[in-house]
Amino acid sequence: MLKRLTVLAIAIAFAAGSAFADAKNGGIAREVAMGGGPADGNLVLNPFIFGDPSYMLINPAYQAQYKDYAWSNIGGGTTAGLTTGDNGYGKQNAGVSFGLSKEFSLGAVLSYDPSSINNPAYRNALNTFINGTGHRAPNPNGLAPVDVFEVVGAFGLGNLDLGFAVLYGWSNNDAKGTTGVAGQEAQISAHVFGVRGGLNMDLGGGSRFEASAALRLDKMTDLATTSATSGSSEFGLAATELQVVARLRLKVSNRVAFVPYGSFLSISGDPKEDQVPTGVTATTLSMTNTVTVLAVGAGAEYKVSNFLLAGGVSFNSNTTKSEQSAPSPAPTFTHTVTVTGFPVMNLGMEWWFVDWLAGRVGYYRSFQSTDTKDESSAPGSVADETIVFGGISNAPIGGYAGDGIVTLGVGLRFGNFGLDATVSEEALRRGLGLIGASDNINTFGYMTASFNFE
Repeated sequence: MLKRLTVLAIAIAFAAGSAFADAKNGGIAREVAMGGGPADGNLVLNPFIFGDPSYMLINPAYQAQYKDYAWSNIGGGTTAGLTTGDNGYGKQNAGVSFGLSKEFSLGAVLSYDPSSINNPAYRNALNTFINGTGHRAPNPNGLAPVDVFEVVGAFGLGNLDLGFAVLYGWSNNDAKGTTGVAGQEAQISAHVFGVRGGLNMDLGGGSRFEASAALRLDKMTDLATTSATSGSSEFGLAATELQVVARLRLKVSNRVAFVPYGSFLSISGDPKEDQVPTGVTATTLSMTNTVTVLAVGAGAEYKVSNFLLAGGVSFNSNTTKSEQSAPSPAPTFTHTVTVTGFPVMNLGMEWWFVDWLAGRVGYYRSFQSTDTKDESSAPGSVADETIVFGGISNAPIGGYAGDGIVTLGVGLRFGNFGLDATVSEEALRRGLGLIGASDNINTFGYMTASFNFE
């Protein structure tokens, strides 16, 4: 009886609050629940859904539609809500924006890092280079995640919204005299600087065009001093990231819109030996690391009253290449991994049962092939190549490999407050865990909370 009364009280409270509801639901939790797949860094997005606040993390012009708005992406459960993991750095972030005038808004994004500098592969590339020089072992001190902050400004100019953002993040780990040797010192530091720009254009008649671009500059430095007399050894890795995204919503009828999109990401980084200790000759080894990601797709939105269906098919290609060389006649070594996905399917449905409660269902799958190739210019060497094909659906936020992934979600409104969450499929079988289920399965997985104080 107590459980029933609790459920009834919650329902009445939400229903009463919905009479004056002005919440703006959406965010990463909604995207995950509606067939989102890996899109950018830690993002999971369905590229065929328009108007969701999650795109503020890609296109700063979106902030013009979300003035006087605060949001937070909250970890604490996997996509399906089966564990309490996935609540570490990169999974949780927040933001706020303030409308300073009718046309201009200013905001901030906290702890969302789209750069590659926190990727373990970034650190590994520097360690591989240090090992190759043979001058010393990689610095054993771990580097904390780069903590990122971004300032965002947006202008609403009638049918055109413009946005601009500046990002900066840093981290360091210093140690002195760790083994009692006078003058011994170890330092690791990293930072990222980036800018973003974007536009949203109303083409009239329900059609819309969006485009954004981002440039990020990454730098990591690894410094070690063995003693006061032998000097310092310094290695560094600098990387440049360029990202471009464009989408079009072309109205076909009052219910249907055609949605094509394209995105491109390029990352290039070269580790170098910037300083050598006394009596050591600088290395002649060189290494180049590049990442190229391309995605294009086409789909549709179907919207009527309180129901939305959005989905489509895409082609994705992700190529990672590392080339290591030394002056001739030394051979060069190249390692290339190309992951190609086609077709990649994103499909999401959303319907509002009542003004304060929405249900969501999504499906994501990528038919994927992985081509791994190792080459050497050494005489008589033969390139080794392995190609593996298989369907996979591993979204970075609590995803798992499998033949396909079906997700569930809910949206709740209470006054100006909105809460969106993925839902464990077990919740439909054994009841709501937050009210009294006896197992350890979460009812909700990933969540996005927002408050519209406009």
